[in-house]
Amino acid sequence: MIIDSLLLQNIRSYKNAVINFPSGTTLFEGDIGSGKSTILMAIEFGLFGLGPEKGISLLRAGESEGKVELNFEIDEKKFKIVRTLIRKGNSVNQSQGLLRTEKGVFHLSPTEMKERILNILNFNEPINPKAQSIIYRYAVFTPQEEMKTILFLRPDLRLQTLRKAFGIEDYKIASENATKAARAINIRIKELESAASDLEEIKKKIDEKKSEVEQEIAQHDKSDKEENRLENEFDVVKERLEKLREEKINLSKIIGGLPLLAKSIEEKNQQQIEIGEKINSYKKKIDELTMKIKELDAVKKPTEKTESELNFEIEEIEKEEKQLRKIETEIKAKLSDYKSVEEKKRCPTCDREIDPQFFKQKIESKISEMNETSSRVENCTKRLEELKKILKKIQQYDRVSERLGIYKEQIKNNEEEVKSGKDRISILKNEITESEKRLESTKEEKIKLDRISENVRKIEAEIQKFEAQIKRVRDQIIKAKTRIADLKKEILEYKEQVNKKEGQRRKATSLNDFYIWLEDFFIKTLDTIEKHVMMNINQDLNQNFQKWFNMLVEDPSKEARIDEDFTPIIEQDGYEQDLYYLSGGEKTSIAFAYRVALNDVVRKVSTGMKSNLLILDEPTDGLSKEQLSRVREILDELYCPQIIIVSHEKELESFADQIFRVSKTEGESKIIT
Repeated sequence: MIIDSLLLQNIRSYKNAVINFPSGTTLFEGDIGSGKSTILMAIEFGLFGLGPEKGISLLRAGESEGKVELNFEIDEKKFKIVRTLIRKGNSVNQSQGLLRTEKGVFHLSPTEMKERILNILNFNEPINPKAQSIIYRYAVFTPQEEMKTILFLRPDLRLQTLRKAFGIEDYKIASENATKAARAINIRIKELESAASDLEEIKKKIDEKKSEVEQEIAQHDKSDKEENRLENEFDVVKERLEKLREEKINLSKIIGGLPLLAKSIEEKNQQQIEIGEKINSYKKKIDELTMKIKELDAVKKPTEKTESELNFEIEEIEKEEKQLRKIETEIKAKLSDYKSVEEKKRCPTCDREIDPQFFKQKIESKISEMNETSSRVENCTKRLEELKKILKKIQQYDRVSERLGIYKEQIKNNEEEVKSGKDRISILKNEITESEKRLESTKEEKIKLDRISENVRKIEAEIQKFEAQIKRVRDQIIKAKTRIADLKKEILEYKEQVNKKEGQRRKATSLNDFYIWLEDFFIKTLDTIEKHVMMNINQDLNQNFQKWFNMLVEDPSKEARIDEDFTPIIEQDGYEQDLYYLSGGEKTSIAFAYRVALNDVVRKVSTGMKSNLLILDEPTDGLSKEQLSRVREILDELYCPQIIIVSHEKELESFADQIFRVSKTEGESKIIT
């Protein structure tokens, strides 16, 4: 991976900054706290998102939105990443990001973005957006202080981390999983063997149950013959009973209708009385309505004109009256103007004197015109009053005519009801006569019903005996069938158990072979492969570490090496020294040598790191000038096409092909080439 450019907007101390990265070695130089490390944080944020960092630690204080835009290339393919931070309340979160590749532009969530970037970089790592990239942190960029911390980790934790960085943790995971699987398989073998231990006993039970089935079948056949005999005799008696019951039901229906028949006669007599009362009521209403019609027929129509014609005539006169009153008002206004001019004897328009005699004639003319108009208005008013009275009378006449029609319709309906009532009374009289005849004939059937009922009781008692015998035999048959079905079910279940237990024995045998293969071959082979791979890596790492440590620390009494747990060991005059008690410069030398040696190894063993990018954050803190010059020799040996160094050491300027100076003024960082 080669970085082409980086844009920062409202990222920590930067408001707006654009950095174009050349090939070769680039140095970002500036005082402590000027904003150098922010550049490295922005690169990592652009690639992998926030990781374990909080968004509030990256977004510039007081700003609501920030952005990082990173352009880089891999194998001559161009890529662009844009990530943004949004402040909402007291929290700062990533929003949807943008990824541009040769295939197009994609808008992705933080998780989707990290997954795409890991695929582009070919990093075999989890896509969890809150996790750091181990390969990136070891192969590209590890802060110097973080590297010192790694050196003092417990060996098992360091090995666990290095396995991830080297991309060989799958050996350890596979070995642990295989061990767990072997234990689980061994437990399962014992469970299967225990579950199949009673196989022979179950086979013996199957033979016993088969013998019981044969005995129950013999008993079932005997009971079945007895049931057939009883059912034949029962059918003959039952047929006799059905005929008697049918005859009894028919007679019972006839006799049962006696109370209803008497009640029906009584109800029909009552209906005759009620209908007669209604007929009298309808006749009374007819007389009342006839009197009302005579009264309404006396009302005469006031005019031959219709109501709409009267309304039209009223509207026309009202319009005429309105127009006359308007003319009357205009004449009054003009007359008032004339009288005013006559009194003042001067024209209000031109202010010239006028002849009063002239205006006196005009006033008399207007008075005459006004009297004529007022007379016409009065005539219109009188005519309107007359027409409105006539309209009111014609409306009253229409309402009378409407009521007259309603009364005539009501008389017609009442006359129809009277006729209908008389017809109904005639029908009821005929029905009562017929019902009284049926009432007499039904009483003779009651004697016959008593005789049939006695015969039905005798046969029902005989049938109960048959039913009890048949029920006893059927219970025996059902019991035998149920027992046979239960026995067959038990036999089937036992057979299923036999099949299952035989399968368990076969599976136990198969699992035992697999268990032996895991324990005696697979796990041991994995451990051997991992040890061999780790040993080769350890040798390569140890060789570079010793070489670069000796270049930085020219002390013949001190020797450095990497032990089998990848822990750096320093010996002086044959005695091992505790790393905690070394000087600051020595710790920096160890960390730097370990750092670049680890970087070199990870880039070789990791399939995703073929881009030769190296980022160093304050790599020379505490080194002497002589050691600084040797750092350059080490970097030359690494041969990385692109190296980015962040430092406050001016002595590193000689290392760089291009230098960026970083300064901070009033809380804002600036970059000068």
